[in-house]
Amino acid sequence: MWLGAVVCLLTTDWNTLSSLENNSLLALAGLVVIAVLSESLAIGVGVGKGGSSTASVAFVPLLASVQLFGPAGGILLFAVTVPFVEFIVRRKDAFRASFNCAQTIVATTLAGAVFLLFGGQPLEGVSSPNMTSQLWPFMAFGLLFLAVNHAAVSLAITLSQGLPFRRVWQQVLANSGASLNDLLISPIALAVAFLYVQFGLAGILIVLLPMLFIRYSYLTTSKLRESNADLLTALVKAIEIRDPYTSGHSLRVSQLAQKLAEALGLNRIAVDRIANAALLHDIGKIEAVYTEILRKPDALSAEERAIMESHVTRGVQLLRDLSSVPEEVVRIVRHHHEREDGRGYPDGLLGDEIPIGSKIIVLCDAVDAMLSDRPYRGALPLPAVLEQLQQNAGRQFDHRVVRAATRTQVLVEYAEAMRI
Repeated sequence: MWLGAVVCLLTTDWNTLSSLENNSLLALAGLVVIAVLSESLAIGVGVGKGGSSTASVAFVPLLASVQLFGPAGGILLFAVTVPFVEFIVRRKDAFRASFNCAQTIVATTLAGAVFLLFGGQPLEGVSSPNMTSQLWPFMAFGLLFLAVNHAAVSLAITLSQGLPFRRVWQQVLANSGASLNDLLISPIALAVAFLYVQFGLAGILIVLLPMLFIRYSYLTTSKLRESNADLLTALVKAIEIRDPYTSGHSLRVSQLAQKLAEALGLNRIAVDRIANAALLHDIGKIEAVYTEILRKPDALSAEERAIMESHVTRGVQLLRDLSSVPEEVVRIVRHHHEREDGRGYPDGLLGDEIPIGSKIIVLCDAVDAMLSDRPYRGALPLPAVLEQLQQNAGRQFDHRVVRAATRTQVLVEYAEAMRI
């Protein structure tokens, strides 16, 4: 990556910048300042074990600089911005910092070449720019830049942590927000370019206000998500601490549900929602009325069974009071005790009426219960668990989920982890 960055810097056509007037140089400097501020205030997100990515709005001044001054402007912007932020602001070690500098220069150079290939041209000095003709080059640059940037980061995490590249790539895209949020806010860059052509340096300054609003939106959303996740995790732990036999149950079910969802080939958003729903599937048991019943070693009476079944609707009520929990997650939690034959609860759904996430959780919930010690029996061996799944496929469990669980190594690895 370092070698690639050196080649990019040596082969870049810097002539487009050497002829810039003072006002244009000030405009480019203004974009550099905005990019530095954006990167300095970037939101960090975890990826893998110890890996990280960031979500910022530096994408906007980058796109604007390419629109106004060509690829050389974008390369210069990041050649100044990234080293300053990586070494001075974030104080990363030299290896990681220089890698990040190199990969952004490579990504900008490759995307800039595509920008020119699609007919894009610098708007600096153009009195009446045709913004429509810049649209396709603009989009091509943005898409390729993000693709190369995320691929480089994902590859670095893959090689350093030994994780599957596809899994890391999906997690980087899902967590950083860059692939979606950056593309959604990228039209601001076109507005910046247009305002500069019309109003000069003042047009660049106009972008500062919306940039601050975007940054505030990123920060608020991130902090709210973290706070709610911490709160819900604490609630789950509060439930399970009252019953030693179910300690860690929800977290284990969540981890197993994630692996099964991935084995079924579901997309990253669906996988994350299923994992979250699995973590929260017993959240309704937070109330004290369930404590004694959970500890009872004998069979439940009809009244006690009715009380236990009510934990589903109580949990749904609790989750709906938290506006940050997606409705799809709530729906999956509501139906995690439905059965394929329609004999489940609370709504008696049948077959395809049940969300796939609920189908996954009902199997994971049962598997974890069978592999765990209970007041009324010891843990079952894995062969007995697999036999139960096969016998109840099409009745309690979905055939597809059973196949994913029994024909892969997911349950073998899960059972081994529980023994440890």
